[in-house]
Amino acid sequence: MGKSLSLYGWFLIVSLWSVGHTDSLTAQVSAEDDFENYLSAIEEDFYTFQDSINRDFADYLEQAWQEFTVYEGTEPPVYAGGGESALAPSSIQVMEEKTAGSPHNTFFGCTLQLPVLPAKSLSLSGLSEKAVADGWRKLAAEDFTSFFGTYRGYSRKLHLNDWGNYQLLKQISQQQYTSYSQRERTLFLFYTLSNAGYRVKIGRTGKASLVLLLPFAEEVYRLPFIRVGEEKYYVLDAGSGHLKKLYSISSDYPKAEHLVSLKIRDALVFPEDNVKHVNRNLLNFYATYPFCNLSVYFSSSPSEAFAGYMDTVVKNHLEGKPGLEQITWLLNFVQHTFTHKPDIEVHGSEVYYFPEETAFYPYADCEDLSVFLSWLIRRYVGGDVLVLYYPAHVALAVESRPGYKGGTLKYRNKEYMICDPSYKGAAPGKVIPACASLKPVIVSYFK
Repeated sequence: MGKSLSLYGWFLIVSLWSVGHTDSLTAQVSAEDDFENYLSAIEEDFYTFQDSINRDFADYLEQAWQEFTVYEGTEPPVYAGGGESALAPSSIQVMEEKTAGSPHNTFFGCTLQLPVLPAKSLSLSGLSEKAVADGWRKLAAEDFTSFFGTYRGYSRKLHLNDWGNYQLLKQISQQQYTSYSQRERTLFLFYTLSNAGYRVKIGRTGKASLVLLLPFAEEVYRLPFIRVGEEKYYVLDAGSGHLKKLYSISSDYPKAEHLVSLKIRDALVFPEDNVKHVNRNLLNFYATYPFCNLSVYFSSSPSEAFAGYMDTVVKNHLEGKPGLEQITWLLNFVQHTFTHKPDIEVHGSEVYYFPEETAFYPYADCEDLSVFLSWLIRRYVGGDVLVLYYPAHVALAVESRPGYKGGTLKYRNKEYMICDPSYKGAAPGKVIPACASLKPVIVSYFK
């Protein structure tokens, strides 16, 4: 049977049971042996209940799947920013990009050790509803207790976010379950993600293949998707770009309630493989990201090692200065350290960067510089930071400081001064000339 009960789950079950059974509990568990027997009985009842959920869901999978229209992924807004007058020559030596494949049994530099691998011999007879349902039954008959315990251990150790958890299960399926075909690997991910609490669907592209479908907490671009009610489920398959329809289920696994969030709220902790103060393992992880809303990049937490390095670069220049001078120095630092160049010229399409990526790659666009500057200000100065979305441009508004004499922007009863990191030489209060007369959309990502 499939088992994955956490210690917290035990306390919860015991506590709930004891609320209505205090008298009988006192009589039955007066001795340690009796209590152990009691826990064993509770455990058996739990797994019987879990098995009934898996049986019912397998029966549901066996029913005829629904046809869904596959919509093309949407394109992100394009932010070109500035022009020749706004370009800042680079004053630092940038790193050379290097693509490195992951060695066997590693996860972005971390060696994976899974002592127990359930369902090593899974084999699907086909792609029909019955074949998928039978595959689910085979997985549910296996004991995943140790597997999920190890998975959660790595997730905690590396401070993984939801996307990291998905990548971890994906890497395990690719590196540890080498006998699996694509269809079996997709079913394995569907099963493990569902039992890890994530909302996920499995789909069939005609009679060709099985695909995984994930809903995200944030807006995602360029990935095809289906609509189930008001929810978008994105097709996570590189060869799915020209799909017109697929077949899937309308309901998720009953115990799965969590949307995959792409935000990095806690700094990730991958083994260090530094190239000029940026961890290549982290860069490789960022490279797996689907193209998503800028809120993900603005709210991200860079690694502690990178933040520590930036401390050595920045802190001495800010020490003893008032807030306005600190902000002005940071703005000037970003304007003159990085080379601004529109993504369309560099990549042929829009691309967003996390702060470490901006430090790594040779060029950055206006939104990347705004992400980097917002992190610097929040780390070293503090105070409110707003994101300003102009047509084809992104800048910041920073809470006004004593001594500032320029124009301000008012938002929720506070005064803010514009800071444009892609406008070389511009002091606080100025934005590129093309946007000077425009009213931006103001967004607050930081609470």
